[in-house]
Amino acid sequence: MMLMSRRQWTISAAALVAAPWANATPTFPTRPIRLIYNYAAGGPGDAVARYLAVRMATTLGQPLMVENLTGGNGVVGTLAAARAPADGYTLLFAPLPGVLLLPLLARDSNFNPLKSLTPIANVGSAPLLIIVRSDLEVNDFPGFMAWARKQPAGVDVGGGGSIVEIATAVLAREAKLKLVWVPFRGSPPAMQALLAGDVKVAFLAPSAMVSGHINSGKVKIVGVTSQDESVLAPGVAPIARHVPGFVQQVNYGMWAPGGLPSEIAGRIQAALVDALKEPDMAEKLQINGMVKDYLDAAAVAQIARREDESIRKVLATTSIKVGE
Repeated sequence: MMLMSRRQWTISAAALVAAPWANATPTFPTRPIRLIYNYAAGGPGDAVARYLAVRMATTLGQPLMVENLTGGNGVVGTLAAARAPADGYTLLFAPLPGVLLLPLLARDSNFNPLKSLTPIANVGSAPLLIIVRSDLEVNDFPGFMAWARKQPAGVDVGGGGSIVEIATAVLAREAKLKLVWVPFRGSPPAMQALLAGDVKVAFLAPSAMVSGHINSGKVKIVGVTSQDESVLAPGVAPIARHVPGFVQQVNYGMWAPGGLPSEIAGRIQAALVDALKEPDMAEKLQINGMVKDYLDAAAVAQIARREDESIRKVLATTSIKVGE
């Protein structure tokens, strides 16, 4: 039997200790993940972000900590995500139109929505709703158009965010209506203004708050911007039946900083797919005004390119000055 020298033994022992650390890389994730939602807590998007965070943590083995990073109509949170290290430990849950509008809202020429963020997947989608007080003698969209055309000063339309402002301008143009945009800091104050009679019409995304006021009989939906009838507005005919081509859909998706390695993106996407497969997830999304609508990263990128072109065309053909 050959015995090793002291020097040989020392080298061999060191190699045995060092080998696992030298050749292995830690499996992502090894610490908590920050999930930014770029609007205030308590809204429908915030609730969905928190549902996803809990379910994704089960697959990833690390908690996802939701942070409401608000300001600038979603700009602050989006830029924070885009400027974070591309290591998978910062994610963003946000509506696609807000991401595409950021360069105009923030006047930031360094932000490219198609490069500064990496799409992970689309989670859900939602139409917009035209809502009026119940005491207004209007019950459908043709009736709304007839009433609106009789208002000599036009119709004030309350809502929150540039996404809805653009939709209002396009509807006014396509339906040949005089609609006067009245901005609010989100859907809740717009709804309160409608209930108080400060505006007679609100253009809002579906939510539990909206459903509550509809169920109470205080307000009613007279139009929905989906292509076909939506489960989020049962019994309401799409506006597109009366204004051909007028379809407005807000996609909500998960994003990471631009340049995220594909293997990490794949791990996050797989966890998101697992979360969306949970039996109650479709119901959770619907309660909060979304229809489950999973699309992979490639599909999101394709939609982003198409929507970016569409938004720019709208801005070029209307009087809207986003960010002013």
